[in-house]
Amino acid sequence: MGITSWPIPQWEVDETKLNGTWLPRSLPRTDGGAKADGSMKFFSDLFPEGCLHGKVIRSPHPRARIMSLDVARALKVRGVECVLTAKDVPGMNAYGVFYQEAPVLCHEFVNFVGDPVALVAAETEEQAEAGAEAVEVRYEPLPAVTSMEEALKPGAPSIHPKGNVARHALLERGDTGSALARAHLVVKNTYLTQRQKHMFLEPEAGVGYYDQEGKLTLLVGGQSPYRDRLQVARSLGIPKEEIRVVSFPVGGAFGGKDDVTVQIHLALLVMKTKKPVKMVWTREESGAAGYSRHPFKIEMETGVNEDGKLVANRALLFADTGPYQSFGPAVLDVAMETINGPYFVPNYVVDAHLVRTNNGISAAFRGFGAPQANFAIEGQMNEISEKMGMDRLELRRLNIWRSGEEGNFGLRLGDCSGLSECVERASKSPLLSMRGHVVKGKPWVRRGLGVSLAVKGIGFGTLPDYPEASVEVDPGGFVKVGFSNPDYGQGLLTANLQVVAEKLGLSPEKIVVEDADSGVVPDTGSSSASRSTYTAGGALLDACDRALFALRKAAASELKANPAMLEYRSGRFYVKGRGGASIGLFDVARVMSRDGGRCRFVGSFPVPRHPSTVAGSLEIPHFIYSFAALLGEVEVDVLLGKVEVKRLMLYADVGRVLNPTLASAQCDGGMIQGVGYALMEDHIYEGGHPKTKNFSTYLVPCPTDVPTETHTEFVSSSEGTGPYGAKGVGEIPIVPVASCISDAIHDAVGVRLRELPMKPERVLEALGEPQLNLGPLDVLGDVDV
Repeated sequence: MGITSWPIPQWEVDETKLNGTWLPRSLPRTDGGAKADGSMKFFSDLFPEGCLHGKVIRSPHPRARIMSLDVARALKVRGVECVLTAKDVPGMNAYGVFYQEAPVLCHEFVNFVGDPVALVAAETEEQAEAGAEAVEVRYEPLPAVTSMEEALKPGAPSIHPKGNVARHALLERGDTGSALARAHLVVKNTYLTQRQKHMFLEPEAGVGYYDQEGKLTLLVGGQSPYRDRLQVARSLGIPKEEIRVVSFPVGGAFGGKDDVTVQIHLALLVMKTKKPVKMVWTREESGAAGYSRHPFKIEMETGVNEDGKLVANRALLFADTGPYQSFGPAVLDVAMETINGPYFVPNYVVDAHLVRTNNGISAAFRGFGAPQANFAIEGQMNEISEKMGMDRLELRRLNIWRSGEEGNFGLRLGDCSGLSECVERASKSPLLSMRGHVVKGKPWVRRGLGVSLAVKGIGFGTLPDYPEASVEVDPGGFVKVGFSNPDYGQGLLTANLQVVAEKLGLSPEKIVVEDADSGVVPDTGSSSASRSTYTAGGALLDACDRALFALRKAAASELKANPAMLEYRSGRFYVKGRGGASIGLFDVARVMSRDGGRCRFVGSFPVPRHPSTVAGSLEIPHFIYSFAALLGEVEVDVLLGKVEVKRLMLYADVGRVLNPTLASAQCDGGMIQGVGYALMEDHIYEGGHPKTKNFSTYLVPCPTDVPTETHTEFVSSSEGTGPYGAKGVGEIPIVPVASCISDAIHDAVGVRLRELPMKPERVLEALGEPQLNLGPLDVLGDVDV
């Protein structure tokens, strides 16, 4: 168990063209074949010999006091090995990325439907379920806080000793009140966004056991094995070095596995029973206990002058984080940073609140708070363009960030040329030539075109980030590459392999990747915030430099030459001016390993960041950003309210694209996920109870909902601090989708929707009486578009 090395498939290689061959290039995924033919075993597929099955007893109430907890009957159930409660947690009975406040097992209060109360391990899954049902918990239901409005009322039940506002942050610049008073036009609106579930194919799952050396090993679907290891160690009260966490392969994540899910519970059961334990959440369990995207309420007031230049923006943000903060502080920061869009705003007030409720926990989700903020600011920009009589792209061209100019946070902006190019490419798109708004033969169907821009910071902003990665030159004739941020479908394994292949001038078939294993590879940090290739690639390049430096010295000794006289290319060291005198990379490794040493080198990449954090924030501003412009074509059935997305055209600045096929796939996936967010996905809570816990009630896009065409054009860009010019591509494609579709609906039928998802009933409500908008059918006729 725990195999994490995946050799790349065999390709025909022209050995004379190795240098400069592997980037950019659309090599196939290193793990693609195993995933396609089903031979790859995910953690939910593993059945260690003699393993127990773990189950969690969870709260059925959104808020309650635990009056009594009796496990005696459960311990008598056939096959049950142990039942654990809060008193059995030997270390810290709490976890959390920013604040350790979520209970490992509740002992006095439960704060949402799904809060964990006890654990059961049994010989079979059926016996574990029977044991869980036999645990007797008596609750005293308490008044629940089920909305942000309730949470903020005076006298509302307090979920946390410090109140229901987990975080309040204020960003200010200039005199916003005066600027709005003097503005030529002020647009004021309220925007509402919903919970979105990650709905990954593999639910939260893992296997735990003690290895032959007595180390507690966890094979779990997570996004940060080293951080998971730390959180497990805290709760078990043991040194983190006694724990090994492996987090590859993972059956999807999107941020939903960035915080703890099964890790600590598995470890507790393994520690108690000394036997292997498997735990897999049911889909319904994932729907209740798993994480969601933060729902937001955003009130915004935006002003422009006579020329259309933005003069001020006032934004009031509320985000429902559930009872525990998890990634909420970072989500709020990203929303605050992006609430002004990629536009220079000389005066602004951003007043943001992270609100506790007794709904489920909101945490990390692709884009963090950027899609929510984008829905608001781009909605404002599109309404301003209409009221000013300006072209939508021209308004944006007038206000976007520009390289070297002052940004919104008082700092000089870095390279923003890619943003300008995104706008220029969009302005020349063939989609803009769309004629008419009525579909031929269907006068009740209207067609519209939407416009949106997007910005998303790469990495953790001003927070310190020091990823490490390793390169080992094996005398057997291959290079072993190690990093810990898991590949859960992005193509990270392949992109990083290509970075090393390019740097060392080797065929990819000579490189083996080890990923996401705290017992084998260095700490590269998490797979999140569009940072994975940027950070791991940077650390791998440094590791390659260290390897070549040491190997050059050894090669020089073998060739009896000055190291300065050696040059390296295509896997060999050559002596300048000495004809064919050379030695191969792996031959040098054999020399260095004669005394039993390993040619393993660990590189680091201190991620560039601004020296100071904007007052009122945790990580603002970011050092680098990805940008995008999105055009979207929709058809709206004014009788049914149904919106069909026909085409999405994305123009993206993600730095240099290392693998065009993988990058395009990321963008396709992000846009499709954005369509779901815009039109149908909605994790509904009623009275603190989740109502959409599985695929029968929670709708995600199926093939008939996917746009007929999604296309991405990457603008010419190169980030000087990134590996071979790369930035990040994972999040930017989802950010502008909802705002673009909203604008396209307005272009089609003349109504603006400011609440997500834009379901048919909301479209019909906005339209009012559809027949009044249709006009005489013979007048509309068969307009060919």
